[in-house]
Amino acid sequence: GPEDEDGVPAFLAKAMSPPHLKSVSNALELLVDLGAMEAETNALTSLGRCLSVLSLEPRVGKMVIYSHLLGCARAAACMGVAMSYKSPFILPPPDMRRSADSAKVALSRGSESDQVTILYAISERDKLVRQGGQGAFNAFCRRNFLGTSTLQMIGDLRQNVSRELGSLGFPNTKSLDGYHNRHDKEGDISLWQAAIAAGLYPNVAFRKRGEVNFSTMTNRKAKIHISSLNAARGQPLNGKSQVAEGEVEFVAFGEMVRGVASFTMSQTTHLASALPLVLLCGNTLRVRPVETGGTPMSVLSLDDWIELTCLPDTASALVILRKRVESAFWRITGEPSAGMSHLTKSERDAVETVGRVLQSGHGMAPTRSSSNTR
Repeated sequence: GPEDEDGVPAFLAKAMSPPHLKSVSNALELLVDLGAMEAETNALTSLGRCLSVLSLEPRVGKMVIYSHLLGCARAAACMGVAMSYKSPFILPPPDMRRSADSAKVALSRGSESDQVTILYAISERDKLVRQGGQGAFNAFCRRNFLGTSTLQMIGDLRQNVSRELGSLGFPNTKSLDGYHNRHDKEGDISLWQAAIAAGLYPNVAFRKRGEVNFSTMTNRKAKIHISSLNAARGQPLNGKSQVAEGEVEFVAFGEMVRGVASFTMSQTTHLASALPLVLLCGNTLRVRPVETGGTPMSVLSLDDWIELTCLPDTASALVILRKRVESAFWRITGEPSAGMSHLTKSERDAVETVGRVLQSGHGMAPTRSSSNTR
């Protein structure tokens, strides 16, 4: 355990340059929160053993592993590599900042996601490389303020992650045959958002109508970092929230940066629906009955932080679906080579159902409007 003489903190304290105790504590807490480590013994779970093989930050590794269940492993592996490497976007001169932002927004195709924007850039890079057009690739990078060598490196590093996953028994992320990429051809951003949320949580923040700052799980107030696509002029997350009264706007982020006056979030993705959080994230999902205008309703409470109201039957169905999907996830991490064949019928049905539910929730999200403030 963490307090034992042979525990992780004690072992690391013997190093020639031991890490700070707070850093060790934070790292262990992160692994426990992700479900990669047992809190009492510090023993690795099946997820932890998988993450220990991947050359990715733990949250990003969990995102990639969860994507196999969601059927978008190829896209998630690409986003994961990009998140673990430096941004391919170059810093433009001050007089070209607006042009660079406009190019990035155009490249994003309305995704409101730094991760998805880079995925689109990598996909275009792959297309141009297959066509043998180095000149066209260089021109594409110049137009979009992308570093050619960085984009090339991200493309190459995908092979490393694919090999590491293969050594664990997961199927080849590039192969479009199989359960792990069954939704790849759809290019479904709803499932990409879900995978990002499943991995990055609890790096999620929210705000309500009229608010500028987001609130994190630790009650920090934060804005979008200037390097993010979502900080560009006209982006919905840049400025006051325009969601309907009573609605909540969610964003997942890769890192929290402490500035002079406030905290900022980098590597951000707007979550069009709260369903990825309810179905794939957190440690506890509690349900309690309430009455709204005389109508019986239920409140779903995620980790005693995020609260969402829905009909009682809907709440019950979501709780059951979440449990079965979670069971399927642990079964797959325990025996990756077995894939879907190792799941029970109820787990297989849940895996198929969760994809349709996530797609439906994303499709029902209100149309986004641009912000007029900066």
